[in-house]
Amino acid sequence: MSRMATPLTEQDLYEIIRKQAEQIEQLQKRIEQLERQQRKYAAPHSRGSRKAHPKTAGRRAGEGVFTYKRPPAPEQEDVVIDVPAPNTCTACGYVGELIFKRHDRAWISDLPAQTVQITAYHVPVMVCPQCGQTVRGAHPDLQPDQRGATGHRCGPRLAATIQALHHEVGLPQRRIPRVLGLTTGIRVSQGAITQAAQRLARDGRPLATHVESLERELRAAPYVHHDDTGWRVNATQAWVSTFRSAETVLFRANLQHTNVELRAVLGNAFGGVLVCDRFKVYDSHTLAVICQGFGGASVQDVSLLLEGRR
Repeated sequence: MSRMATPLTEQDLYEIIRKQAEQIEQLQKRIEQLERQQRKYAAPHSRGSRKAHPKTAGRRAGEGVFTYKRPPAPEQEDVVIDVPAPNTCTACGYVGELIFKRHDRAWISDLPAQTVQITAYHVPVMVCPQCGQTVRGAHPDLQPDQRGATGHRCGPRLAATIQALHHEVGLPQRRIPRVLGLTTGIRVSQGAITQAAQRLARDGRPLATHVESLERELRAAPYVHHDDTGWRVNATQAWVSTFRSAETVLFRANLQHTNVELRAVLGNAFGGVLVCDRFKVYDSHTLAVICQGFGGASVQDVSLLLEGRR
């Protein structure tokens, strides 16, 4: 015979109803929270609550020099304005000549009025009377293919500013046109920014010439550290190759990770010491000339000797 359950009192029923009401209230709050997270303007990584002891704003100890902004030197002042002397005392209302005490200095730093310099070139197009070939006039500032839809291009200062904003400051290319429009009034498209960067990297252009000078410095260095790390170029597997000597650092993006890319920078007659890891790329016989003077040791053995692991 089973034991009958104890009958619930009126107080027990009230307690059950109260607990159920609390659970319903908690579930409603959870539903509202999930609905807010699904909206576009909700912060996706918000913790939903404040930290008990948040860090104070500003720099931490040791993170830079704590000081006021230094005043500009006199030779840096472009415009000097002499403020007229007052003739009324703001404390007592005295009106008349006041006694000179000192000169205070104050400054306002501002951007100059931006003007866009557009240089037009009237290029004569001639026709040879003998063969009928079209011949265009040439100018040192113009590229041979600068015509038609690509006739309007960025000047050297504008191109350098764009690359500095993108690669040094980290500004995305899609935002650079907006920044230039707000600060200078120049209208440039994102496609023009990409094309300007590609032109800088072509053979014979400033960036390519600078890279070639860095390669010559690396080839003449007594030792060079080299390593590769994985990268992506248009969703394709690639590598970033790093070359570093005491004075020079060069980064190159390559679609392959072989000794060909290594020799493209250091050449086939590098006379210094190559410091590297034990990757199989360095086993190539084409790199044997790099290790002359180490008794025929492999490139990996040289790196181990230099690191003191032998």
